Amino acid sequence: MILNFPKIFKGKELDVEFSENDIVEASPLDENSEGQNDQELPLVTEGRVTIHFSNVSSDAGGLMMGFFIGNGYRQKAKFNKVPLVLLDSDRKILARQTFGGETIGTVAGGTMKACVVRFLPENVYSPDIPEDCQVRFDLQANRPQSIEIKYQNLPDNISLNQKQELERILKTLPPIKRGEADFSPLCAKLTTENNLLATVIIRNTTDKPIVLEQIPLAFIDVNQVELARGIFDVKNITIEPFKALLWTFNFDSVKQGSNIDLSSWNIKVLES
Repeated sequence: MILNFPKIFKGKELDVEFSENDIVEASPLDENSEGQNDQELPLVTEGRVTIHFSNVSSDAGGLMMGFFIGNGYRQKAKFNKVPLVLLDSDRKILARQTFGGETIGTVAGGTMKACVVRFLPENVYSPDIPEDCQVRFDLQANRPQSIEIKYQNLPDNISLNQKQELERILKTLPPIKRGEADFSPLCAKLTTENNLLATVIIRNTTDKPIVLEQIPLAFIDVNQVELARGIFDVKNITIEPFKALLWTFNFDSVKQGSNIDLSSWNIKVLES
């Protein structure tokens, strides 16, 4: 990754800030680049700050990653904070963490500096780390705008109109904060066997895939009355980061009553 900064400085030191408009792609180093000599290192690009992946290895559940920072300015560059994201060749996020500026320290003008960071286990999202990784400055860490959620997948047998309607509903759901997951009601019906089928939209705005195994849920009707509850074994549900998934839960024991109103309802996740 290359960051291009305006050549305006108030002093003799450049404070590095990240801007999405400043990104230009750069290739990672070749495998085993840690042992390369200076002639084989990537060249410093004039007027740019660049980052190049070097190597990665497992470390007690976390990851140790080596990389190079190049400073193409005459002034030395100082980093206040360093948000990094590790990607595979398909741009899937493998790890993400913001490090203090002391991780890099200062980089003299016109030089390339070798650095090493450790991603904590909770910031590593994949157990399998390939050798051909890429490292980027994580600009999303500084984005204040609303979170964009897209469907992970939709049923193959729905029509184009149904797909467009589901997309519209997803966009009009109540806002969700980054780092959360929720269950939003979509539709519900009673079967002839008195089973209650509730279809929900599960949203994930965390940086990690959410793997659901067993969920205790309660179905709450328009009058805030609990109509049904159950513990669902759903070991095949995985919601990727910033994705939404449709899922139907079958509550097979509905409380009897003549005034069941399904015009408005919600799903409550119970404490296990």
